Amino acid sequence: MTFQHIKIETRDAVAVVVIDRHERRNALAEQTITELGIAFDQFAADPAVSAVVITGAGDKAFCMGADLEEGFDAAGDVKSIVLAGQAVFQKIERFPKPVVAAVNGYALGGGFELMLACDMSVVADNAPLGQPECGRGVIPGWGGTQKIPRICGKNAALELLLLGHRIRPEKALELGLINRVAPKEKVLDEAVALAARLGRQPAHAVALIKDAVSRGLETSLQNGLAIEADNFAQAYAHISAAAKDVKG
Repeated sequence: MTFQHIKIETRDAVAVVVIDRHERRNALAEQTITELGIAFDQFAADPAVSAVVITGAGDKAFCMGADLEEGFDAAGDVKSIVLAGQAVFQKIERFPKPVVAAVNGYALGGGFELMLACDMSVVADNAPLGQPECGRGVIPGWGGTQKIPRICGKNAALELLLLGHRIRPEKALELGLINRVAPKEKVLDEAVALAARLGRQPAHAVALIKDAVSRGLETSLQNGLAIEADNFAQAYAHISAAAKDVKG
């Protein structure tokens, strides 16, 4: 399909998704969410894509969150909007190939949650980050209240969520919310290089590790260990079959 809210570029085996709404600071309208979901379905079916990078158009914002002024019917079924966004963000988080966020500017609200849906993030050293929803009388709806406590603990999460203040990349790095900080002009190149490196890892092992981590976080340690054992067996069967093919 022809996308209107995103652009897709390719750098060798890395697909770069650009949220192309710089006039709205790359805020996510309903159509943007839909297009992201379609793009990731295409990447999953494309063997030429080994990893994905998500970034924002322009030089000011990665993503300013949900576009509540354009593209959403605030008088309609608000819960369906939340669920649709959650579904696409979970699709990104559970995507079998590596996904890296190249945060080149503001990542607030839903933009911060989109960053958290990625496996890793490279963030500009001057990028404002945070979840400002509480100050506006609402709450995060695309995973913030659930993922942030799992990453940095209850107390740090509540401070971030209830006060709604912006945090610097250095603080986010300290809390484990992001992976790397880079000069703004180098963010995309570093994110693509990281994605390319991840994409060169054995694809079956990457997918099984991501699956074990994602499902393990949602259950008890004992159940998580069972998931790990199952996935280890699948990985071992894969390399054993490959070794037999090599031997003839």
